[in-house]
Amino acid sequence: MSNPFDILIEQHRELEECFERLASDADSEEQRAQVSELLELLRLHSRLEERCFHPLLMQVEGRSRAREEAEDHLVMRELMDELEELPPGHPEWQARLFALEDLVVAHFQEEESAMLPRLRMALDAQQQDDLRRDLSATREELLARAHVFHVPGRGPLLETLRWDG
Repeated sequence: MSNPFDILIEQHRELEECFERLASDADSEEQRAQVSELLELLRLHSRLEERCFHPLLMQVEGRSRAREEAEDHLVMRELMDELEELPPGHPEWQARLFALEDLVVAHFQEEESAMLPRLRMALDAQQQDDLRRDLSATREELLARAHVFHVPGRGPLLETLRWDG
């Protein structure tokens, strides 16, 4: 049986590749397009985690751990909004990009090395299969919504976080 979190891990790799492309010496228009792609993918990924992964995390590891994850996502959102407001190449833009990359990479490493394996162990085969289907269906729904209603920095992928279970 495949890992129920494969969709999230594949997105992690895709986002890491986006950050690597941004590190190259591209002109500002090319960087603007690359940042736009990065932010769209990161918003999709964040919303997918918030919808499918965070409730499971709260159930298995508790409210405090789920809140830590949500706080990471809030900081990411703030950095993404700031990146959209600043012109590529601006010193503050570069600082925000590096801060976002550091946060995202650390976030991915923590998830892949600790959280995802613990959550997978907590689920029986049927729950893993249900989660895999839920992640896939939610990803497709979010992709469809993002293409129909996308407004940079304010799209439907940025729903309010809720702490109720």
